[in-house]
Amino acid sequence: MLRVIFGGTFDPIHNGHVLTSLAAFQLLKGDQLQVMPSAQPPHRDSLGASPSQRLAMVRLAYAEQPDVCAEPWELQRERTSYSLLTLQEMHRKWPQDHLVFLLGNDAFAKLHTWHGWQELLRVAHLAVMQRPHETKEWSPEVQALAQRSQVTDVAELHQASHGAIICLPTPEIAISATELRQAMAAHGAWEQHVPTEVAAYIKQQQLYQTG
Repeated sequence: MLRVIFGGTFDPIHNGHVLTSLAAFQLLKGDQLQVMPSAQPPHRDSLGASPSQRLAMVRLAYAEQPDVCAEPWELQRERTSYSLLTLQEMHRKWPQDHLVFLLGNDAFAKLHTWHGWQELLRVAHLAVMQRPHETKEWSPEVQALAQRSQVTDVAELHQASHGAIICLPTPEIAISATELRQAMAAHGAWEQHVPTEVAAYIKQQQLYQTG
């Protein structure tokens, strides 16, 4: 089985997350897409929605996708959300499966700042989502890693259990969670940028409002 793991704070999840991850999942010919909210990411001090609320929004966003699940893995662990530790744990649970960690180009460019980043390819593949006209402004360390490990054929991720990096073309969706939270706080327009059921949940829970 090819398990595609898509992590993030998803505070809130929006159309950019959904459409790009589904496009990548299709290109990867994956068996299951596990969309995993992080519990307490090391690069952020606080989150606007609770862990259970962020998981609920993920579940609603992909409700019509039978091969996608909202993954509570990191929310169930009392530790900082380090991707390496999560992938190592998943590898131990599913030793026969091929894990693909899905991340955006911006995140990949900063991979050398992650905890244990050089060990990631020992347990998983990396799939980098690249938007149209996006440049590869990678650090020298990340560039060197890509030169050693990058492949262009998705079949190689199915043949080997780990160790490859592949870049995938994904749609350009011009929205960020930060911009959404700012629009909500200012009572601006935001509903069109999230799935309908997610918008209804945000209103019902009165999330991201400052008055």
